[in-house]
Amino acid sequence: MTIADYLRGLEETFAPERAGGRHAVLQYVFSGSQSGVCHVVIEGGTIRVACGPHPAPAATVEADFDLWMRVMAYQEDALLAYQAGKFRVTGDGELLMEADSWFPRPIR
Repeated sequence: MTIADYLRGLEETFAPERAGGRHAVLQYVFSGSQSGVCHVVIEGGTIRVACGPHPAPAATVEADFDLWMRVMAYQEDALLAYQAGKFRVTGDGELLMEADSWFPRPIR
């Protein structure tokens, strides 16, 4: 999987009815097997994804790409990984947790 695949997956699974009228900018700084910066903008029930940094993200995740993919697939517990220092969140961590419900995915 690549960063582009991850972004495509977010676009495909975004559930606008779950996001309501929320506005959010989520940024991801990945290292490891895939390194780079990307972001997601949720606004007015739409999603826009892009590679590169956003000038004003509400929350930024800094993580090893493979770890983050395991977290997103529910193969690794996000809270335990965060508490163990495996990834870092700056900005609005509560928004990041809320945003998880906007992207339904099967529990594995």
